[in-house]
Amino acid sequence: PGFVICAFACDVRWMCGRLPPIIDVISRCYRRMMPMMPAQKNRLLLLYGSQTGQAKAIAEEIHENADKHGLRTDLFGLELTEKKFDVTKESCVVFVCSTTGDGDPPDNALKFFRRLKKKTLPPDHLAHLSFALLGLGDTNYTNFCNCPKTLEKRLLELGAKPFYPTGYADDAVGLEVVVDPWIEGLWTAVRKQLGLPPDSCTVAMDTVSMATRNNGLTPDGVTNSTDQGSGETDGKVDLKDERTSDVRNEMNGQHAGQAESDKVIKGSFDLGNKENVTVTSSENSTDDMTGSASANPAREVENDTQGVRTEGQDQASLPNVAKTDTLTGAETSSTKQPIPDNKTSDSIDTGEQVVSDDREQTGPSLRVSIPPLCDSGLTLPAKPVPYLEVEFHPEESLCVEELPLQGGSPFPSAAADVVMATVTSTTRLTRHDAVKTALDIELDISDSCLLYEPGDSFGVVCPNSEAEVQALLDRLGLTDHADVTFSVKVIQGTKKRAAAVPAYLPARCTIRHVLRTCLEIRAVPKKAFLRMLVEYTSDAVQKRRLQELCSKQGTADYAAFLREPNLGLLDLLAAFPACIPPVERLLEMLPRLQPRPYSVSSSPLLKPGRLHFVFNIVKIPAGSGRVAACTGVCTGWLDSLTRHMQTGVYGDMAEEERVAERISHMSLDDPLKIPIYLRTNTHFRLPPDLSVPIIMVGPGTGVAPFVGFLQHREKQRQLSHDAMCGSSWLFFGCRHKDRDYLYREELERLAAAGVLEHLVVCFSREEPVAMETQGQPPVRYVQDNLLRYGNVMGRALLEDRAVLYVCGDAKNMAKDVNKVITQIVQKFKDCTIQEARNTVFQLRQDRRYIEDIWT
Repeated sequence: PGFVICAFACDVRWMCGRLPPIIDVISRCYRRMMPMMPAQKNRLLLLYGSQTGQAKAIAEEIHENADKHGLRTDLFGLELTEKKFDVTKESCVVFVCSTTGDGDPPDNALKFFRRLKKKTLPPDHLAHLSFALLGLGDTNYTNFCNCPKTLEKRLLELGAKPFYPTGYADDAVGLEVVVDPWIEGLWTAVRKQLGLPPDSCTVAMDTVSMATRNNGLTPDGVTNSTDQGSGETDGKVDLKDERTSDVRNEMNGQHAGQAESDKVIKGSFDLGNKENVTVTSSENSTDDMTGSASANPAREVENDTQGVRTEGQDQASLPNVAKTDTLTGAETSSTKQPIPDNKTSDSIDTGEQVVSDDREQTGPSLRVSIPPLCDSGLTLPAKPVPYLEVEFHPEESLCVEELPLQGGSPFPSAAADVVMATVTSTTRLTRHDAVKTALDIELDISDSCLLYEPGDSFGVVCPNSEAEVQALLDRLGLTDHADVTFSVKVIQGTKKRAAAVPAYLPARCTIRHVLRTCLEIRAVPKKAFLRMLVEYTSDAVQKRRLQELCSKQGTADYAAFLREPNLGLLDLLAAFPACIPPVERLLEMLPRLQPRPYSVSSSPLLKPGRLHFVFNIVKIPAGSGRVAACTGVCTGWLDSLTRHMQTGVYGDMAEEERVAERISHMSLDDPLKIPIYLRTNTHFRLPPDLSVPIIMVGPGTGVAPFVGFLQHREKQRQLSHDAMCGSSWLFFGCRHKDRDYLYREELERLAAAGVLEHLVVCFSREEPVAMETQGQPPVRYVQDNLLRYGNVMGRALLEDRAVLYVCGDAKNMAKDVNKVITQIVQKFKDCTIQEARNTVFQLRQDRRYIEDIWT
């Protein structure tokens, strides 16, 4: 039966004013009448919000190990709200959530957040719910873990109660630093929350002891101390020390890095503390957003993955991947699969001869450990459960060029479908002796449905290096099967929960095509990956070292020799020649190859049907475990792809080089095309009101979107005739005025035309004397010029309501700019530093301080 309401016309206004509260009361009564999930003392719900897969992978790890702790879990992405789960009917939930964009929720969490943020929800809406939350972020970005923090705040507002302190994992120092201990402590907290006895919890880790034993050695070199009849492993494993005396001699001395393992966690898991607990690295302080650059030179190489879009601020990364091609083309050493300096890009040497004689060194390295680690017992992650098998079909022929990109699986942050854009020109914007080489590429998109605005970014779907793929095939002995059609299916009877073939793997494919287009072979191997490699390593010494690197005790070594130098699979296999994993395990554990995002540096009003973007060609040196030098995944590919058509604004390109490249590309083939797609963008746009002043800060390739902004404003002024336009400032910086001043002619043209009222530039490597004015200190960086114009900037931001845009490096520049803006606000308002910070925070909330930054 329903409700029947009759009313006279004169009563309609009265009823309209009272229907909302009536409906609210009815809905609350309805919710209370709805049954909760059936009472199951050992059940909890796992939910994840993930952009590039990191949060999902962590949630799956919890899901996979839950039964070993006597727990039953259901795992869902947040996009399945009200389809597969309803938090209003749950009593115990664990959230794993990342942040993307400028502190935004991942794409798969948007619907969940919209529903949760409804203002009509009563304060006791989730009073029945107890929750735990693990957030992923990157402290290089201003809105560190903003999405998890927002989620937690809203859950508390609706009456939910935390049963375990929130963990905030920082990708700037390694997610595992927080994730591993947080998960370890979660089991006890969940069992306590569910009223289960703690002593019934089984161990989910493996332990390795260095104690010598006489017998019981398995073929793997480990002794299984579990109940063999159960078919399950309780995780107790002993390793016999079979290393020779000369190997032990090379492991003498003190391991300075080992002391760091005592300080990797800062924070408390005190369950009695009702307030939120942040668990981050003690080395990472973000007070005033100043921060400092890593001392590791490998970290200073520019990034090839737009950091603000990576998983930990999804923000954290592409899956800790070789952080490759950035939004505007900067690229870091994390994308480094070596190509020797003396070799062409078509060949790469990964034979055992590249492994140096470690006995000559006295300290630890990727291959060598020293006491106390080499003599200690180890706690290992649970061994990953195999779940995929490959079946070859030699009788089938397959044209891989006709396969849908990555199995047709949607790409992260995609606002439109993938289109093929034609490369019409490539211009080198830097002189031959510049530290970095910047290329501007023009794309013809007139035949596609791609429509963009200045400030937008797009993804380039790029392949891995052909040379690296061939090297990997050779190293794993897969060359003979590399081009044979195969299919993948789930192993029948696998013990992996919710096992499924990844959606980005085509139903029919070849090993070469999968490694080239679907898998991130430069991804930094996670500890679970190393644990898998242990099972396929025949040498006892190498096996032991891999165990150390993935162990709890080897956290410092893992960070120093794998994560910090951002080594990839080929580097690892070169260091451990006795390790030969099967291709099935690579399909299971290598993350998806991610497209590389770039900023648009043009306006569709100026050149309809054309799109420009700029990037630095990243060159990554050998060393620190990398067997050879290489270039960025996408920037290197784009460079080699367009080499034959490149021209230079400085006119200093070798003519014989251009001729040779052009001759080599002479053919009747179709025009050069690359696959791209438009990414979502809700904030980094010009104000719709032309009268609003804009302040743009973009050193290096960070200037890209602002070139599009200014070209757009120029055409808007022409189309709107005498429309009043607000003032415009551009703060640009580079190393040398005559070597790497990007878009110099265009910027000076826009300034001369009055579109750009104030062009303020600085050159960090020029002689200081040339820049000194009236006894003031030399201006080297954009933040120095901002401070010099502090009064004008303060008035523009606080009185004229200007919009401030910042694009470029997150680790240093963006933090320094934030610090200077805070100082400017403090001085202009004559207030305390905390009041200034609050004002800057409000500017961000009002979308008048907008960033597009990367690491």
